[in-house]
Amino acid sequence: MPLPSPVLTVRMVLLLLGAVTSVLLAARSQLTVPDLVLPVVVAGALRVGPSRGALLGLAAGWLVDLMPPGSAVLGTAALLYAGAGLLAGGGRREGETPFGWVASVGVAATVVVTAGRVAVAVLSGAAVQWSGVAAQLALSALLCAAVVPLLVRCEQRLDRGRR
Repeated sequence: MPLPSPVLTVRMVLLLLGAVTSVLLAARSQLTVPDLVLPVVVAGALRVGPSRGALLGLAAGWLVDLMPPGSAVLGTAALLYAGAGLLAGGGRREGETPFGWVASVGVAATVVVTAGRVAVAVLSGAAVQWSGVAAQLALSALLCAAVVPLLVRCEQRLDRGRR
């Protein structure tokens, strides 16, 4: 049985660490926590394209859905992250990708996930704390803009080292 690629292994470990860290930080502090899973989804989708990016987002969303406290409606995070992976995968470019492009794709994916969460909250009748939504959007967008280019370069190096 062949071993999984190092890129896939690192990606899955980062997804798990991001999900667990998000839960731990949210439980231990009153501060707004940025989305720590989304940068991994965006970086992976930028490398593999829209269809596999959507699958990566779906898997990451299921992981987020299953982490306590989970989603109000099981599967909503999976669909939102799948949409973000699809969007980010659509931004895939061959060869070297400019830093600004990668950062803007990360910000766009953050907007998609945040807007989806707000829509789910409104449709389910839950109260929306707009200041919290704005803070999480800003923090997650900044995190994506800063971390996604680094993750893409790390994945490129791991992929080059394998060949």
